[in-house]
Amino acid sequence: MPAGRTTRAALRTLPLALTFAVAAWPFVLWLVHRVDAEAAVRTEQTVVAALKTGAWLLGGLLLVGLAVPLARAFLRLHGSRIWLSLSQDMAPLLRAQSELRHFESGARHFEVGRLARLRRRDDLALVHLQRAVELEAGAASHWHWLGLAQFDHGDWTAAAESFRRAEALDPGHAFGGALLLRGRALHLLGAPEALALLAEHGRRHGGSPKSHVWLAEAYTRAGDAAAARTALGIAAAPPRTKLSAEENWFRAIARMRTFGRGGPR
Repeated sequence: MPAGRTTRAALRTLPLALTFAVAAWPFVLWLVHRVDAEAAVRTEQTVVAALKTGAWLLGGLLLVGLAVPLARAFLRLHGSRIWLSLSQDMAPLLRAQSELRHFESGARHFEVGRLARLRRRDDLALVHLQRAVELEAGAASHWHWLGLAQFDHGDWTAAAESFRRAEALDPGHAFGGALLLRGRALHLLGAPEALALLAEHGRRHGGSPKSHVWLAEAYTRAGDAAAARTALGIAAAPPRTKLSAEENWFRAIARMRTFGRGGPR
């Protein structure tokens, strides 16, 4: 299982694990007390001291995180992802799966796949989105969401082809998202044509902190340091409107990379 999905799974189970530990602690202490009363006292004192030390360390880390833009952006990004995953209602997904059992269609497979991906059910999403394009190959949205699921799985080759199909069916699909993600997938594959696609996205759609950071990385690989600095400067510039957690993260990356080089602070 990829590291990202392993981390997400661990974070989803963390609240339950902490609740179980708190509930089990009195029983564990009681068992130790029955064997050795003094050992029970020592155990309690050790655990309390460890918790105090951990609280101080956590407080220190939080203060450092709040003081560093990149860490602050990281906390916001992953906090929003965890909250979105935990707050998603499963009823629409279950209803869509029930409707699919009565009648199979590309649109219904797409809806199950879309809802599954929003709820971080990556494997389920991939299966249904693949079936959606098999049944309705002319729908750009089906190919785009299949590309997103493949991108999540790290299958850059398949994702690049899916985004290519989405863009061919509907130029500018998803406000340029298909073009951007195809360029990024090709960049991750080391394909030289990635730079042209990312630059085209900037010309056609204006770009964002994320797209300009990715464009800067493509320019760096191509050996054009000046163009890379320009792209990072655009990504790091103060935003005119409030950024999403993801775009704020990429702006923080750009600010870090331009720090001390005459770029934005």
